[in-house]
Parts: sequence; structure tokens; C-alpha cells
Amino acid sequence: MSLPDGTEVDLGPLGRARVVRLLGQGGQGFVHEVRLPHGEALALKWYRPESASAEQFHEMQRLVELGSPHQRFLWPISMARVAGEPSFGYVMRLRDRRYLELSFLLANTDRDGTPLAVSFDAIISICRQLASSFLRLHARGLCYRDISFGNVFFDPATGDVLICDNDNVGVDDGTSRVLGTPFFMAPEVVRDLTFQTLPSTDTDRHSLAVLLFYALFLGHPFEGDRTDDGLRDAAWLLEHFGTDPVFCLHPDRDDNRPSQVVQDYWAIYPRFLQDLFVQAFVAGVDRPGQRVTEGQWMKAMDRLRDGMVRCRCGTTGFWDPAEPRRTCRACGRSLHPDLVLQVGRRTLAVSALATLRSDHLSPGADESVVVGRVRPHPQVEGRWGLQNTSGRAWEATYAAGQRVRLEPDRTMELVDGVRVGVGSSVVTAVRTQAA
Repeated sequence: MSLPDGTEVDLGPLGRARVVRLLGQGGQGFVHEVRLPHGEALALKWYRPESASAEQFHEMQRLVELGSPHQRFLWPISMARVAGEPSFGYVMRLRDRRYLELSFLLANTDRDGTPLAVSFDAIISICRQLASSFLRLHARGLCYRDISFGNVFFDPATGDVLICDNDNVGVDDGTSRVLGTPFFMAPEVVRDLTFQTLPSTDTDRHSLAVLLFYALFLGHPFEGDRTDDGLRDAAWLLEHFGTDPVFCLHPDRDDNRPSQVVQDYWAIYPRFLQDLFVQAFVAGVDRPGQRVTEGQWMKAMDRLRDGMVRCRCGTTGFWDPAEPRRTCRACGRSLHPDLVLQVGRRTLAVSALATLRSDHLSPGADESVVVGRVRPHPQVEGRWGLQNTSGRAWEATYAAGQRVRLEPDRTMELVDGVRVGVGSSVVTAVRTQAA
């Protein structure tokens, strides 16, 4: 049973709290809002008696002691008890209402049915933050075991991510009562009818790739012409997602092509990103060791954002140095930028969408924070400036030797050869050759 409002809950080292209201419920238990005496609100997951086993208690206590891999995880903070109640629970941070379940991205509406306007930049942030978060989890020798829509929430405006239901988390290759969610489970888990193949980092990587495919292409990687036929029963699920899954954009097979929407989005993105998904869902289907790692996804998202440009017609597109002849899907114009910014091994296309970020300055940085923005000249097309949005001044040197100190919030013109010192990194503007 759920706890009545006003119930006093013992949170151990956090002290005592009172139940304020019921937020929701699921198969394992109930989620309540509780408040500490000083007013802080937390979320309490309270297990149903049949789920409140000693093994579950010890697993949750261990997660509390380990601590959260990152603030994006709504991680168990403390165990919870109520006097006279045989069950137990745990508390975590309360999720802000602006965060929506990831399935709303496919529906393209919020909870009230209002259309969403999620930018490509926000979608890239979703994907990068998911990859970074699970990299941190796996680095601790843990696996999530149930990566799916219901456990990931996003802010439509920014792409910021929260990961919920962390009582699924366990030791990599350890025992598990959770196998995953249909459509997200790795094929080796789906097809093992003895239930001996358990979730692991390798199976998490498959589930993560499915989630990223949904976010970028708005469809499932194994759904297409083949899966449209037949009753969607256990046998259908076993065949198409376990024993004989076929990537809907397989380079050598065309018998499972997806919806036109998925194909249209596929064409938007550069080849390097397409190749990663081919690796994930062709080579990686039966060979878990060849699945795309979290670090590979992070680098891909950084490269994708670096090539994001706005065509003169206003459409967002993706240019890439390896595909300099890419054109706008709306008007057919070349997406080739006149200038790029070289930062170490990274190439950032200069456009109205370009941002200089912390991951340019520190490769592999977990947090991707904007430190500079490219600004178009308000009157002259083709002239660009770089605005310092960080808190520190930068030193710039033009090709002719002129030096400029760029204070925070100030903008300088970008011309061929100018070098800008940003921390310990150097950003160089380079004029490109027409494709």
C-alpha cells in the first residue's frame, strides 16, 4: 500500500521527513514527495511488500554507499523506513516538471499536447549527456540493465538529461532480477529463453545505441518492412529482436527499410555518424565486443555539433570535413563554410549556430559548456565575429601581428589566420577552399 499523507519517514542520517503527496506508482512500488523539517523536498520510492526483499534492501544500501556517478542520475541518497511498516524505500532528488520522458520526443508534444520545438543542438546534447553518463556508470564496474524510454527524461529547451529508476543498477555481469525492456534489450538477452544471459555493460551499449537511434532518427533500428508483417506477439519479438534482427538501414540488405521519416533523418546526418550506427547494429548485433562505446558516441556528438550550420534559407544542416560537398536538404545550396575554427584536432564550421565549448579546450570533457559564440555581422553577409562568453579575457593575434585583448562579453572579427588564446588552447580561423 502507498503511504498516507503526513506519514513520518525515518531517513537515517538525513533525519525525519513527512509524506506530502503521492506522485505516481509502478510495478515495484509508489513514489511520494516528502519534505524534511527545513523544507527541502525529496522523492521517496516506497516498495510494495512483495518487492521489499532483504536482497533488494542490501542492493539499495550498497548504491547509497557507492554514491552517484553523476548528478544526472537521480540516485538513492538514503534508505527510508516507517515505524510499524515491514516494507522500506529510499529517497532521491525530486525531478523538475520541465523534464519529459524521452518518448515525448517521438510524439513531439509535451504532457498537455502542446507541440515541442526541440532543436538539433538539444538533441545532440541529449545524446552526448546519455553517453557521458553511462560511461561514468560503467567505469565504476556497474551496469544499468534497463536503458529505455521510461528511465530517461530530458529538458526540451536545453537537452539536459536526468536518469531515473536507478534501483535497476547492479554489478556488471552480476545477478539480476531485471533483464530490460522489450525493443531495447540486446539480441543475446532476448533470444536466451533460459534467462541465463544477464545484462552487462555490453548489453547496456546496445540499449544505449537504440535510444540514440530513436532520438536522432525517430524510429527503431530493427523496425521496417520485415517487421510490418505478422502479429506482434512473443514469436514476432523473438525473431525480429532476438534470433534474426536486421538493421533497417543495413548497407547490404534492403528488405527491412524503415519509414520515410527515418530515411529522411538518416540523410540529414553525415556519413561518419551513419557508419557508427552500422557498426552498432550490423557488426555489433552478434559480436558484443564490437558495439560502439560511450566514448565513441561522445566524440561523434562533438563532431556532429562542430559541423552544424545554418543555410542561407534558414535550414539547419550538417557539414563535415570528410564530406565537403554536403548540400542543404531544403534548397540544395552548398553547406560548405567560408571559415572554420581549428582547435587542436577539431574543426568547427563558422556559422550562426557555431559555439566554442569546453570540450574543444579539454577533449573528452564530461561537461560541454559554451565559452564563446560565433556572431554574424548585423549588416554584411559573410563577415563573422567571435564573442567571448566566458569569465576570462582572451588574447588574440591577427596574421599581420596586431594583438587584441578580448574581454568577456566582447566580440572580435574572425578573419583568416587570426589566433585566439583561450586558456591553454589556441583557436585559429582558417579560410576554406570552395567545395
